[in-house]
Amino acid sequence: MKILIYGAGVIGTAYGWQLSQSGQEVTLLVRAGKSAGFDGGITIRCRDERLKPARQLEVVYQPKVVESIAPGDNYDLIIVCVKSNQVDAILPDLAQSSGKSDVLFFQNNWWGDEKLRAHLPPEQYFFGFSRIVGGWRSENAVECIIFNAPGMSTMLGEASGQVTPRLTAVETMLQQAGLKPEISTDILTWLKFHYIEYLGASGAILKAGSAKAFASRSDLVRQAILATREALAVCRARGLSVSAAPFNLRLYSWPLPLIVWLGQKQYQAANIQSFFEENIRNGLAELAFQYQDVVNEGQRLGVPMPVLSGFSTYFKAA
Repeated sequence: MKILIYGAGVIGTAYGWQLSQSGQEVTLLVRAGKSAGFDGGITIRCRDERLKPARQLEVVYQPKVVESIAPGDNYDLIIVCVKSNQVDAILPDLAQSSGKSDVLFFQNNWWGDEKLRAHLPPEQYFFGFSRIVGGWRSENAVECIIFNAPGMSTMLGEASGQVTPRLTAVETMLQQAGLKPEISTDILTWLKFHYIEYLGASGAILKAGSAKAFASRSDLVRQAILATREALAVCRARGLSVSAAPFNLRLYSWPLPLIVWLGQKQYQAANIQSFFEENIRNGLAELAFQYQDVVNEGQRLGVPMPVLSGFSTYFKAA
């Protein structure tokens, strides 16, 4: 399959690398004037937990890189890997340059496809999200983790809920790359729930000053869980069913003392702390954007959010 990765951030680079390894023809789209910086390749340091035992890998990925695309490039698939707060800015260019390519939007999504319909025909795009790959960019490398745990997969779905030929083709491609595709028949609802998944923990970590300090304080873990429950209430007020949420969010209905205990155990893991630290450091603009979306919607719908809204100072200050 001829694939363009639109956005050479951590997720785009990691997926481009893995898809290339499995035999796909992959090109990375980078910002104008930046392609020369890829001449020596991209150093990727990856903890691959799919391996037994898990191992730390270091490779130099040498992708084909372009600074622009045109309708005649005839990509089979364009995977849009920009952050959720960047989608609006790239839609006009994507509408002009994507031609007849299928377009997979691969980021957090709170508003469904209402913004996309102004630029692209509904039959051209579908949706996904990576839960199997996480990471950050250091000074001279892409640092990533490929997880191997229940629920850690590559989500895929059509806005219509149908399982289409292109969906099964991409599923097969991702299976061949070891990226654990999982088809959802209600992907837009899943994405809306995922949008709120880490806001409570991120707000509490910002308040604590570090992920390590946060994990040591049961009172802040409790606040993170209460804030997440409030964000879930916003989703329910929008008419969304929690049964479509990621599995771990469904656990928030359990008794609070049990969830606090489980949460504190989870957040004490070194790799989880590193994941949050680096994603907050490198993705704070997107997190703040998501946080404001959810708080604004909660206020509009009249949902009480005393704990979640109390994190506003920390998102703004950071």
